Amino acid sequence: MSTVDPEDPRQDGPDQQPEGAGRPSDDIDAEFARMMEGISLEEDAPLTVEDVLTDGGEDQEPSIAVIATSVATAKALAGVVRLGREARTDGIDIPVGTRTHDTSTGAIAVGPLAETAAHDLAAIASTALQRNGIVLFWRRGDRMTATRYKNGERGEDISPAIVLGAVDDLVEELLLGATGVDELGEGLDPAALSRTEALAWIASGKKRK
Repeated sequence: MSTVDPEDPRQDGPDQQPEGAGRPSDDIDAEFARMMEGISLEEDAPLTVEDVLTDGGEDQEPSIAVIATSVATAKALAGVVRLGREARTDGIDIPVGTRTHDTSTGAIAVGPLAETAAHDLAAIASTALQRNGIVLFWRRGDRMTATRYKNGERGEDISPAIVLGAVDDLVEELLLGATGVDELGEGLDPAALSRTEALAWIASGKKRK
């Protein structure tokens, strides 16, 4: 007795199999094509390893820059920074978000700046101050740095702990997050000054009140 089921296509002879049968890759290709219908690889490109590492990575952590100076008042420092930008020939500009504030040991320039912008600001400020050195403190996450600047040039990197003791406690509080920039008040924006205003502010702010 024959056990062949005439209606079972799986038992057809070799000559009766449809073209492409026995090639599972054809089914996979067809399924993949169906899934990709309406999807543009250019518009909906998958994330790369670099995208994953960058998104939400270190660049997304809040940062803070504090420039400690011996300038008597925040008003005078704002004028100094404005004139320093004008004196530079390399085209760097005052970073957005920079403000100057008074402290008991000298005016400071503060901003939530990325590292490159922080160093730009330090270079600008020290250009106008010429022989008077300044210190740039910068922090992001667990990383804190301190760098000397003089006459527009970057100097040595030093331990923040060595120089923090010589400046107002507010500097350390800002760096550690104990005091937020928004708690300092509006401050003074050097970028908003004209050259004439900058000169007047420097002249009127030479002495602490």
